[in-house]
Amino acid sequence: MFVLRTSGRSAAVDDDCREFSLLGKRHVSGLALARPVTTGVRSRAVLELQQDRGGARFRALVGGEFVPGEGDRLAWRVRHWETVRPTPQQGLLCGALLPGLPEGLDHAAEAGLHADLDSGALPAGRLVIDRAGYDQESSPVLFATAAGLLLHVLPAGAFGSPAEPVIRSWVATGRIPAELPRVDVRA
Repeated sequence: MFVLRTSGRSAAVDDDCREFSLLGKRHVSGLALARPVTTGVRSRAVLELQQDRGGARFRALVGGEFVPGEGDRLAWRVRHWETVRPTPQQGLLCGALLPGLPEGLDHAAEAGLHADLDSGALPAGRLVIDRAGYDQESSPVLFATAAGLLLHVLPAGAFGSPAEPVIRSWVATGRIPAELPRVDVRA
């Protein structure tokens, strides 16, 4: 696990947090154009973001799995939490979060994926967002950002590239860099 902090933003990335599994049967899925790949391994990661603004502390936790595949398509799916009473769980950063991706935050997470999914810059394979955590102060904007950052963390893990520069940039600036380092997917 690695954690990066400034006075206004923090981020933590870990391999997995099963206690934040999304158990609902409802999901959204699709196919997107992708770059062909020749090698890579299964990658799983969980990312938690925290942003302090105006005396409020906004938090978002998302996680998932990427499996490189053949062809020129990325199959993606976002699972949603449904009618379960979640028990608070310790997040990656300080404090507890409720497991799940409730209505409103689910649409935000999907929106965070679409810009990069539609660009064709991601490698071919299968992407599943199946971990999430929120609290009363969770922000749809932060969930969209977390989902967008996760699209760079998971392929980086699959191809042995560091994800830390992208996370470090968000912690420092509050924005996902316009020019992201491309993950080398060649043999």
